[in-house]
Amino acid sequence: MSRRASTAVRLLLLLALVVAGGIAGPAPPAAAATLTNPIWTVSSSTTGATSASYTYAFTVATTSSLSSVTMTVPSGTAGTPTVGTVSPASISGGTIALASNTLTYSFTAAQVAVGTAVSIKINGLTNSSTAGTYTSAITTKNGATSVDTGTTSSVVLTATALTSLGWSVSSSTVGATGVSYTYTFTVPATVSAITSVTMTVPAGTSGTPAVGAVSPSGLLGGTVSLSGTTLTYSGISITLLTATAFSIQITGLTNTSTAGSYTSEIVTNLLGGPLDSGITPAVSLTGTLNLTSPSSLAWAATLTGSNQSVVDTVAANQQFNVDDESGTGAGWHITVSGTTFTNGTQTLPNAGTFVLTGSLSSATATTAPTATCNTSCIPPADTTTYPVAITTAVSSPTPATVYDVSAGTGIGPVTLGGSTAANPVGWWVSVPANALAGSYTTTVTVAMVSGP
Repeated sequence: MSRRASTAVRLLLLLALVVAGGIAGPAPPAAAATLTNPIWTVSSSTTGATSASYTYAFTVATTSSLSSVTMTVPSGTAGTPTVGTVSPASISGGTIALASNTLTYSFTAAQVAVGTAVSIKINGLTNSSTAGTYTSAITTKNGATSVDTGTTSSVVLTATALTSLGWSVSSSTVGATGVSYTYTFTVPATVSAITSVTMTVPAGTSGTPAVGAVSPSGLLGGTVSLSGTTLTYSGISITLLTATAFSIQITGLTNTSTAGSYTSEIVTNLLGGPLDSGITPAVSLTGTLNLTSPSSLAWAATLTGSNQSVVDTVAANQQFNVDDESGTGAGWHITVSGTTFTNGTQTLPNAGTFVLTGSLSSATATTAPTATCNTSCIPPADTTTYPVAITTAVSSPTPATVYDVSAGTGIGPVTLGGSTAANPVGWWVSVPANALAGSYTTTVTVAMVSGP
């Protein structure tokens, strides 16, 4: 079902002043830095497990051309790796190789902007036979040159596995507060004692966690803490002689603001040392499509007896802020419609008057507004042809698509245009030579709709 965010805007055209406009220069490139939120997850946390999938996710810190990404794995990792799902699309279609405890994903060189969220899934691996706690060093490369690096949160491999694993949430909306997470699993009969349990959570999870309902009764009296992406339930001591089902509820959490599908690794521990582990089925956290558009627009021109085009020069009006937190990856598009520009009984033509493009210097520019990730996003792939003509009407004007994003892109917070961007949003009005002086108004509706 489409989600729509609409804003009605009253726009004023004053044919009395000279208008001037220009394009600001591009922002300088960001300096090299470490990768943001590097994460490594596995489909199986049992030592020696075959056909395991490893997924690496991170946010790019430096705008650069990239041609490969390397990811370290535990010593003894084997198998015949194959490439699974990769995003963004600009780096997909690559190949994978495993050598010297390092996976190397190579692809056709592509420009990747700072703030781009990257995810690389590798299938067909065999876990190391050595139990332990492991991190992965991820490096992005431009040819032989390293661009950004980062070390992931840890993954625990154990010799024995937990069974009947589950993770559920009381609210699946991104950013929801006061949320409860409940973890269920069965401990094998070989375990003698447990003093703590750790459970991973999505990056960005916060809040003040507290202990809710727990079972069996031997788990009562424990405390919980949240550090990074790990909840630790400690202060317990339970001895088991048979396979036992556990349930641990943690309250007071705030969901991550990033939509996605998340698993959790649960690990039982004895005095800080891991005993058993397992990976839960995924839980999907979803959000909404959000659009912030200008609250008003204004143009001004001096009548000269000639046809002319004028652009809105107000800096705040030269951008859209969009945020796709729906978690569907369906893509989205922005539409604009407007009523006839009217001054009493005088009107401007419905066709050829109202235009949007990515330029403040030309109403016929074919450039799209610049797209910039706000912290982290998958950049939008815009398929719109510019300039876009917006045909007005006295009533029920037909919306024109001014920005159209392909599925699998435009995920997360993005700014389109901006007064300091290379290509701001240009709102243009064509004033015919025979226009009469006065103030003309129109009502514009801007909407963001799910799907390309």
